[in-house]
Amino acid sequence: MRLFVLAGTEDGRNLAETLKTRGHEVLVSTLTAYGADLAAESGLDARSGAINAKQLTDLLRSGSYSALVDATHPYAIQVKETAQFVCSELKIPYLRWERLPLELEDHPLIHWAEDVPDAAQKAADLGERILLTTGSNSLPEWRAQSCFNNKSLFIRVLPTSQVLTRCENLGFKPNQIIAAQGPFSQAWDEAMYQQLKIDAVVAKESGKVGGTLEKVHACRRLNIPLVLLKRPPANLNNPDIQTIVAHSIPQFLKQMEELL
Repeated sequence: MRLFVLAGTEDGRNLAETLKTRGHEVLVSTLTAYGADLAAESGLDARSGAINAKQLTDLLRSGSYSALVDATHPYAIQVKETAQFVCSELKIPYLRWERLPLELEDHPLIHWAEDVPDAAQKAADLGERILLTTGSNSLPEWRAQSCFNNKSLFIRVLPTSQVLTRCENLGFKPNQIIAAQGPFSQAWDEAMYQQLKIDAVVAKESGKVGGTLEKVHACRRLNIPLVLLKRPPANLNNPDIQTIVAHSIPQFLKQMEELL
């Protein structure tokens, strides 16, 4: 069958590769050209660029796809909502791949936050030199938090010209920007935190694949507070679409075959 796969992450590409090896015709859609290049290097057909509801509708209709597989990042709220809306309108199955969350024990250095304002305030209360490892897409919202006005803010982002231009347009100086491609080891994180004299780290709970565990270990070893942004809800409550949510590739394939 033909499957349209929203995937810009490593585990999303792994899922798309597995679907292809099982004989399915797969088109991978990523936000960035870099993500599409990585998918192409794995032998997958891929397109790139942001996609709105009309564009997604036209793509799914023109390709006669059997289902949409959403393997986007757990925090990619807008694309999730768009995909669910379009699948509801077209009456095609919406299949959600959701990477497993980390099972973290309570620890005095770990501070959970409900949203960006909550995370910003917690980080601001914990120190003067704050490192954001939450990506570049949400930087405008982080930058708008008044509690950061008198803080030294550092950001770790992908080293692309588009991302760096976005950072500069938001007023970040070169000495505030760490442009590097992950995944990062615990040792790499520790060295960076020490070099920048970081007082608090802010991260998303992106699961094992997302490098969250390495940040946890690095912060605990250096006695640095870590503010973790909780995952947003998956919003899978639309009765008009067929849905599955899976946390492992075998589980996903089993549920997909039962549904389709």
